[in-house]
Amino acid sequence: MAVRRQKKKVVKMKKRPHFFAGTVLIVFAACLLFLFIQSFTKEHVSIYEVTETQIADNEIIRGIVLRDESLVTTKKQGYINYYVGEGAKLGANTVVYSIDETGQFEGDISSVEAKDISLSGEDTREIRNDIANFRDNFDLSLYSNVTNFKYNIDNTLLKMTTVNLLEHLDKVMKKKKVASPLELVKAKKPGIISFCSDGLEELSIDSISAKDFEDMNDNWTQLRSTGSTKAGDAIYKIVNSEKWSVVLPLTDKQYKKVSDKIAVPVIFKKDGLETVADISTFIIDSAYYAKLDFDKYMIRYLDNRYLDIEIEFNNADGLKIPVSSILKKQFYVIPEKFITKGGEDGSNGVMLLTYKKDGTKETTFKAANIYYRTEKGKVYIDAALFEPGSVIVQGIKNGVQSMKLSSTADLEGVYNCNRGFCEFRHIEKLYSNGEYAIVSKDTAFGLSTYDHIILNPDMINEDDIIY
Repeated sequence: MAVRRQKKKVVKMKKRPHFFAGTVLIVFAACLLFLFIQSFTKEHVSIYEVTETQIADNEIIRGIVLRDESLVTTKKQGYINYYVGEGAKLGANTVVYSIDETGQFEGDISSVEAKDISLSGEDTREIRNDIANFRDNFDLSLYSNVTNFKYNIDNTLLKMTTVNLLEHLDKVMKKKKVASPLELVKAKKPGIISFCSDGLEELSIDSISAKDFEDMNDNWTQLRSTGSTKAGDAIYKIVNSEKWSVVLPLTDKQYKKVSDKIAVPVIFKKDGLETVADISTFIIDSAYYAKLDFDKYMIRYLDNRYLDIEIEFNNADGLKIPVSSILKKQFYVIPEKFITKGGEDGSNGVMLLTYKKDGTKETTFKAANIYYRTEKGKVYIDAALFEPGSVIVQGIKNGVQSMKLSSTADLEGVYNCNRGFCEFRHIEKLYSNGEYAIVSKDTAFGLSTYDHIILNPDMINEDDIIY
């Protein structure tokens, strides 16, 4: 017999609205979304690790060479033969050239068999420098560079071949039975000879102008003639002194960098020579210039009117920090004799004069770190620790000496956060270029390599904890 199943009665529970819980969840989700968006839009405190480096503020400027030089002309017409080479130092009685009015000696002199000539190490270097300089500055649009290169090589070879002619001149003279029309011409004054001219021999610091810097390319004319010369022709150039100058056009910023300097390190880009030049600045028609003075190396650049010079405006070796991390803090300046030890940890501080409620005086120890020490025995303590007009005291044998805190000074520094909170550290800037600064690594109470500092100190306060 089948068992009848009893039907169970299902009672539906009445659902209660959960408006409060839903509201809380919505608000919570909105807060999370807000914080998430804020994390992308809000600026955060950034930390920078201090490194040791060197910054050199160098710029390459093309300048014009000024020398004490003049052209020498011949008084006669005739054929010229030289007995000195480019860059030779002339004495007052040095035979520079001979002039043959008729030309009858021309063939005899050129046919004289000279001694065997071999290139010295210096000769080889000079030729290689000429070739390298031509190669580095070659430009198809400047044919004058090719001509100048040819002149440089010709003048270098002249030093190696014609210096022997004078030794053989007697042989030529003995061959001629007639009275000799050959005249030997000596140097009128000591100096250094050159066979190139660009028409700027008379240029001086008093006559220089902005026009002289418009076309800054060497444009030499060879003075050494291969044919007959006329009376009055320039046949060589003499430089009267080994002191010379290079005048550089400057921008406003460059002028400000060197206007207070008396000497600067320089590098000649032609051959990499490094030296130090005396420097002076001047202004002509609202244009800025610098004059570099040298007392040697003139012969080295005898065939250059224009030179590219790299100037070291600033050079600093120290700790590199971003300029944005630097801030100023105010301090009281007091004699170091007022600093004493106190507190449970024996820290530095001062004895502060205070008054009880009944008006009696008492002294209390106030911890105060030293941030800077001067050579005159004074120290800097944080001005924020004291109320204006505070008085500190020092115990001495004959009584108590006191002083009112009034003398203040600002120090540049950064917030150091090595210990998890902000601590002001004094810095001494050696150089700044607007983005980074180089500060001394030997500053007392200052920074060290690998310290961590706050990149944006305007977002935080001293003693704030870094999370």
